[in-house]
Amino acid sequence: MGSDSSRVPRRTLFRFVALVAIVVIGFAVLRFTPLSQYLTVEKISALFDRLRSTWWAPLALIATYVVLCPLGVPASPMMLTGGMVFGFIPGFLLNLLGTWLGGVTTYFLGRVLGRDFVAHLAGNRLKKVERAIARRGFWSLVAIRLLPIPYPLVNYCAALTGIPPGLFMVTTVLGLIPANLLFAYFASALVHLAGPERNKIYVQFGVVIALLVLLTVAPQVWMARKRKRRYLELREQRSQRSGKISVGLNP
Repeated sequence: MGSDSSRVPRRTLFRFVALVAIVVIGFAVLRFTPLSQYLTVEKISALFDRLRSTWWAPLALIATYVVLCPLGVPASPMMLTGGMVFGFIPGFLLNLLGTWLGGVTTYFLGRVLGRDFVAHLAGNRLKKVERAIARRGFWSLVAIRLLPIPYPLVNYCAALTGIPPGLFMVTTVLGLIPANLLFAYFASALVHLAGPERNKIYVQFGVVIALLVLLTVAPQVWMARKRKRRYLELREQRSQRSGKISVGLNP
């Protein structure tokens, strides 16, 4: 009878299995079938270049984010397409809206289908993770978007670890702004460059990405070192107090 309390409810298990099936089957279809050849920057940009004159082309670009991001497909081909086809500012705005909606879709898919399963299995351990996330603060959740971590993975982890929807949506849109600006700018510049000049823009793009990651990681490392130093100071203070107490008890 005691095992019933630890048994995963059938509905919770079914929802989690559905989530895994959606992601795994969807990703496999897009990665290992002939559809994969249409997910390159050249194919996607050529398609949207033909659709540019239609009123629904921006909506179609946004829809690709919403459909593909939850399946684990990288957003970079669509981000480059937005800048190349629609230009810098319009491409940036479309990419920002698309990546944000793709992230929100991924988050709520994971929250609705997988959150209860993870909470049931992890129990109090998950609450410790949630408290640790809360201690790191608002800007840490923004900064994680600048790290080279797969976008769908961050979104699903946010959903499964219980980050509140409002906090997720605000920190996500703020964290996506720098990357979308970079991709839209360099993609729009590539359209007007050729030969050695195009190779130069690739190098500049790589340098800026590296600097962006460095600026993101450096504050995190500094804060971690600061927390470690503070922890060692507190531990030393406790040991000194306990030493004084023991001396007082043993005259």
